[in-house]
Amino acid sequence: MKNKELRSPLPGGVASGWAGDTGLDVSAQFQPVFAIAAGTLDYSEPGHTRWTGGKDTPNSVRIKLDRPIAWKDGHAITHVYYTHLSRLESIVHENDETKKHVVAGERIAVSGIGNGVPHLHIGLLLDGEVEQYWGTFLLADAIREVLGGYRNGDRLPPEPPAPRPSPRSPAPRAKGEGHLSLGGEGLTDTKAVP
Repeated sequence: MKNKELRSPLPGGVASGWAGDTGLDVSAQFQPVFAIAAGTLDYSEPGHTRWTGGKDTPNSVRIKLDRPIAWKDGHAITHVYYTHLSRLESIVHENDETKKHVVAGERIAVSGIGNGVPHLHIGLLLDGEVEQYWGTFLLADAIREVLGGYRNGDRLPPEPPAPRPSPRSPAPRAKGEGHLSLGGEGLTDTKAVP
């Protein structure tokens, strides 16, 4: 990735979509999808998308980042949302008490179809607000900036094989601890409990 802090969500996929979209669309036909950074699955299950008809693949994943990414005006990217997934690597329901931890670059799903078009939709959510009302998420152009400046038609780079899944859950974090800036330390560092 152009932003060395993050892993590619869909290596070899093509950045696409439009500036006002609630996330970034990455075109690809049924390709592996990866965690851009380490975190805990809030959910990995069917639903959480409006596109559920016809050939649409209605699976979604939301990851709470171990280390939020500093954003403009004092905001922080705290969650990553993926949808239009055809297959999930793990099933974690939103109301499950036990959650799964993933490491940066871990395979979490396979891309699918949304609104009849094969692609991944990835969203970056701000400040712990996960309901996705206006001002709580980044639009497509801002996501392009976070990832390193990809434009429509740019192919995301292929990357080496993903690391093995994390065998442990992250340790609790104190409020404000562990934030990253776009030029900060690597996102793959996690704190684990024995």
